[in-house]
Amino acid sequence: MALAPLTFTGISSFSDDFQVILDRSVSIASLPARALEQEQTGLLSRKMAAAELRTAAADLAAAVRQLGQLSRGGALTAASSSFSVQATAGASAAPGLYRISDITSLASQAVGRTSAGYADTDTTAVTGGSGTLELVVGSESHTITLGPGADNLAGLRDAINAGGYGVTASILDTGTGPGRYYLSITANETGQRTIQLRLTPGDPGSDLLTTVSAGSNAVFKLNGLDIESSSNTITSAIAGVTLELKARTEPGQTIDVRVQPSAAGVAGALQSFTAAYNKLVEKLDAQTGERNGPLLGETFIHDLKAALRELTGYRGAGSRSSLFELGVSIGADGVMSFDPSVIQSLPQSEIPAVFTLLGDGSSGLSALESRLSQSSDAQSGSISAFIRNLDRADQRLTDQINTIYERVSATRQTLVARLQAADTLLARLEGQKTMLNAAIESLQTVAFGKRPANT
Repeated sequence: MALAPLTFTGISSFSDDFQVILDRSVSIASLPARALEQEQTGLLSRKMAAAELRTAAADLAAAVRQLGQLSRGGALTAASSSFSVQATAGASAAPGLYRISDITSLASQAVGRTSAGYADTDTTAVTGGSGTLELVVGSESHTITLGPGADNLAGLRDAINAGGYGVTASILDTGTGPGRYYLSITANETGQRTIQLRLTPGDPGSDLLTTVSAGSNAVFKLNGLDIESSSNTITSAIAGVTLELKARTEPGQTIDVRVQPSAAGVAGALQSFTAAYNKLVEKLDAQTGERNGPLLGETFIHDLKAALRELTGYRGAGSRSSLFELGVSIGADGVMSFDPSVIQSLPQSEIPAVFTLLGDGSSGLSALESRLSQSSDAQSGSISAFIRNLDRADQRLTDQINTIYERVSATRQTLVARLQAADTLLARLEGQKTMLNAAIESLQTVAFGKRPANT
């Protein structure tokens, strides 16, 4: 906490001199606090550098972790042999061949409309005077109450849409006839379900609707097993794979869905790894060598450099034994680069060897993530511990600085009081001097008849 400037207001001719005395006294007394503030600035510089380094190390650790996830589905793609089925592989997918046949039905929405038309949408009553209808959607029933002015086609539509019943109501206009308006109700989701609008609750015979479509489930076979789903998007049939049914199959037609490793997925992960590696190298170089950054000599700097050497020097036992066989290279300036064409040109049979090199998080190259996490972990990492120590030191300095400034402030108040007393005394003496000079001049005038000339 720095002290606010204080202007000395005096009445004597020495008030400016007193201001100089006050400012210099406060400045001298504040020197210890300023020294601590400079030390605090150095702590902030170290903390910022450490935080940036921790972020860069954490990003590289995440990139290494991503490499270890490739063999667990992170680099798999699902390809379908027909437009009738689309397939997408997720992180938990496993390589395999799946055959789909006999898509005899696609999931569709249930639709119903009123059996009779209405002359208008805003005056003709739809409840028969009771003001109440029962809407049945599947196994659930809902009571709809239409208040005064709402017992009409438009009011019923609005009440259904506002109710959150899993259906959407709209009004159809045939354009002619005394009953030109109809209410249409469509289920929001696909699948078989009943939609009824009963004039008398509990009485199916009072249903005002005609079924346009009862809705349907998707029906097909997967590896010869019968599958039925209320949606055309199936996520549970194959672990980690999403199937999207687009069309029915012809009799005897078989669709192959093949889940297999993807070179594109590996290339993307290695590209991210390369960028994260270079960012960490940049941050480390800023602390060592000729630059001599604020973190020079800290143990975690040496630990991170050792971890980088382990990453680039890692050798596996398979046919692809190092990063450099995957298109990774390091220039004379220490900058890493990656050529994705090396991975993309590998035959499919070589992709498993790539996965063996990269490992699964507990083995292979990706197991080295732990070396980076020892420094970068937000809770247990050595950089985080370093930053916490800086925070404690910063708080101690803040407390010391505040104590010094409080003491200086008290001293300044005491000094101001003394200077004001001195200023008041000097002003009184200056007044007395002025009166004495005037009296002397008066005596000289009486004695000599004139005021003496100034000498």
